[in-house]
Amino acid sequence: MLKNPSLLLVLLLLATTAFCQTQPPSEQEKNKTVARLFLEDVLGQGRLDQYSDSHTADFVAHGTDRDFSLAEDMAAAREERTAMPDMQMAVNRMVAEGDLVAVHWTAWGTNTQPGMGLPATGKKIKVSGITIFRFKAAKISEEWSAWNMLSVLKQAGLFPPNP
Repeated sequence: MLKNPSLLLVLLLLATTAFCQTQPPSEQEKNKTVARLFLEDVLGQGRLDQYSDSHTADFVAHGTDRDFSLAEDMAAAREERTAMPDMQMAVNRMVAEGDLVAVHWTAWGTNTQPGMGLPATGKKIKVSGITIFRFKAAKISEEWSAWNMLSVLKQAGLFPPNP
């Protein structure tokens, strides 16, 4: 029997810490990494040729009025990149639960070309939004996004400012 209970507590704490550090990343952590790389590298750095690497073939983007396929979502990303060739994205925070990852992100760039239904205005645009991704086998299978398009239109000078 140990005569020093403090020593036993320290040994137990060290063993627990070592065990936790050797555990492989959880599925949720892997999903968060995929979400971050997709937003910051693929979309934010314009590496659109890698778009489908992070998505399932049957991916669905749930829109307000209808759903969009992977091909349609990729086309929308190309339009965004056309309208703002210098667009960048940053992940502000992420939360994972089960097979879902919620991401609060910020995107910014200069609207120098027509695209996304907008004419070229030369204006800098910055918008934040939230995207929820559902994962299947470490790939994005579904997406729900919300962001303020009215703010984008105002920043582009395409909507009258508040009176």
